Amino acid sequence: MKDLSKYVSVTHRRTQMFYTENLEKLEITSGQFMYIVCICENAGQTQDELSQRLIIDKSTVAKVLSQLETKGFITKTINSNDRRAFNIFPTDKAMDIYPQILEIKDEWHHRLTENLSDIECDVFQKLMEKVMENSIKNCKKYV
Repeated sequence: MKDLSKYVSVTHRRTQMFYTENLEKLEITSGQFMYIVCICENAGQTQDELSQRLIIDKSTVAKVLSQLETKGFITKTINSNDRRAFNIFPTDKAMDIYPQILEIKDEWHHRLTENLSDIECDVFQKLMEKVMENSIKNCKKYV
């Protein structure tokens, strides 16, 4: 286990590099694409719900949403039940690039697991989910 942090770090860096290179043509960054995916799949959710789904702190979510709104990818409306909250909706611009984002994401997942069997892929996904849950449990400060 002595090299686990190295493996996670290298994989994260290479993932960011892949997404940066492939998302550039869509005019979004590696830090923005997951927001667009989640918003397209959950139109009308509040910022708080988005923060919970992505497991990202509220201030970071607000900052990225502001960028996406400026770029024309989302619209925000005041929540009818809580005037302090906003509901987030994808624009046509976001919906147009959504399938391309999914293709890029699927391509990276395929590349990461290209020499794994179907069973290994399933086990890997389950193990990564457990590792993620452990990271959340043991670092509550940022959630």
